[in-house]
Amino acid sequence: MGGAVWAEFNSAAGRLKRCAVAEVRGEALEWREPVWRPVQYRGKRSIATWWRLADVPRHAGCANLGVWRAAQELDFDPSVATFASWPVRLGSPDNGCVAVPDFFARLRSGEGCLVVCLSDAQQVQGGTWQERMRLLQTAAGQTGWQLRVVSGAHPVVEANRRRLSRYRHARWADERTTRILHEVFARPLPFAEGIASSGLPRLEAVGRAHHLIWTQELVIDWERLFAPVDSLVVSARSVAA
Repeated sequence: MGGAVWAEFNSAAGRLKRCAVAEVRGEALEWREPVWRPVQYRGKRSIATWWRLADVPRHAGCANLGVWRAAQELDFDPSVATFASWPVRLGSPDNGCVAVPDFFARLRSGEGCLVVCLSDAQQVQGGTWQERMRLLQTAAGQTGWQLRVVSGAHPVVEANRRRLSRYRHARWADERTTRILHEVFARPLPFAEGIASSGLPRLEAVGRAHHLIWTQELVIDWERLFAPVDSLVVSARSVAA
């Protein structure tokens, strides 16, 4: 695949544009409208749904539940600033191969990242998947974007993220409570014990502590099922010291 990959995307004004992918390098695709959406029909086996981003007033579309879990993983990843679903269609001038990545992410470093979700490990056996991966790799090479293939996390990690994701929004953040909880968990303590000893109203403290765990300011063992009674929690500031 030696030719220049072409790209279709919506401009800031909502107009569909097509050009060489290298010319899209400076576009803020993470804020653009989708160029594709999954087709819904009676009897469809996969469920299309939405993921509400943590601190941005918009949703990312997910073609199936595997992609929904990948969106959750991106929102949890501290290296990801924001992302959008299906904002670019890429095509090869050589063989006609076309691919729409599940997400385009903007990393906190400023780099762009094409994100593809592998919901079924058997997909990698197909020639179509291999052609699309070659296309995406070529596009990444011509733009300087990263390419990330998400294939699912440890099942307990996914379960913990799913449970704590309801506390991901910034409305759970509070400067005074954060300071107190960092002091309480300066050494590892069971979650429930730390909350009880904080002197804070319990319901408020629980929600705000869950938010700090989601943002990874409070540290847990993500590969062990989170249980408030006996799961150990420690401040990330203590770990880093």
